[in-house]
Amino acid sequence: MKLNQSERKVLSLLEQDGRLPATRIAKKTRLSTEGVIKVIKRLSDRGVIQKFNTKINYSRMGYRLYPVHIKLAKRNEEVIGKITEVIKKHFSCTWHIFCEGEYDLLLSFKILEEKDKEDMEEMLGELSEYILEKDISVVLYALEINKSFLPKKEPTVLMIFDFKAERIHLKTEEFKMISLLKKNSRETILNLAKQLKVTPRVAMNNIKKLQKSGVISGFKTKVNMAALGYQPCTALMTINKCSKKEYDLFISYCKQTKGIHYFLRQLGKYDVVLTFDVESIRDFYELIDNLRDRFPFIRKITTLVEKKPHIF
Repeated sequence: MKLNQSERKVLSLLEQDGRLPATRIAKKTRLSTEGVIKVIKRLSDRGVIQKFNTKINYSRMGYRLYPVHIKLAKRNEEVIGKITEVIKKHFSCTWHIFCEGEYDLLLSFKILEEKDKEDMEEMLGELSEYILEKDISVVLYALEINKSFLPKKEPTVLMIFDFKAERIHLKTEEFKMISLLKKNSRETILNLAKQLKVTPRVAMNNIKKLQKSGVISGFKTKVNMAALGYQPCTALMTINKCSKKEYDLFISYCKQTKGIHYFLRQLGKYDVVLTFDVESIRDFYELIDNLRDRFPFIRKITTLVEKKPHIF
């Protein structure tokens, strides 16, 4: 699917703020409010917009994130189907993709309480018959870079995790608010208030408080980039010792480079994980070559081509 100019404008604004009302999008794009609503519906019906998402800084809630990279003993459609069914049963696994390269399956677990650890252990146990090798890491920090579908549009960055961040102890109604907003970040204040059994003013204040405290990093869309002709890819990197200035330049370059939309620093076999959406595999390897040339402290890069991305 090719996006027209109106669709590009609307989608870029929704990437910046998924809760932006249609009336304000209309003013920014010089479309009518009805036109904006039609564009959003059309993109949703065609599967370009998969959901309206709320991005959470999990470190502020006390979570720890554990990526797991798996090499399968055997891989075919039957095995992939069985693995997918196992994953769906376990709440601690929040993200997974199947890919080709050194690993066949990437998982991400978020752990807060003992029950989460037990669920993670149980799931990996159920998958053990399919696993040839696995590497488990601990996330230090992670950034998500908003996509822009317009040229020369400055990207914004959302903090997903920072191990140095202080935990905020949330109230029950705040946990419920987060749960509702993660299902649909464009849910109206009236509907949120009704489901939480509070007044609209209280509901609105709760959202503002969660944003101000940094628990909610932002609201955006989950865009099916494959529907727009893009190929999702991942790069796993090991890096040598470098100065703070060199490393800051590296992060800044990743934030500004078109195609890179996720930066993760971890403790494990690999130090850095980058995810990409590229128009071709050739573009992906050109980006990888540029990273090698610009930052000689990168020691090794392992590339993966994603096949079946899933986000719960």
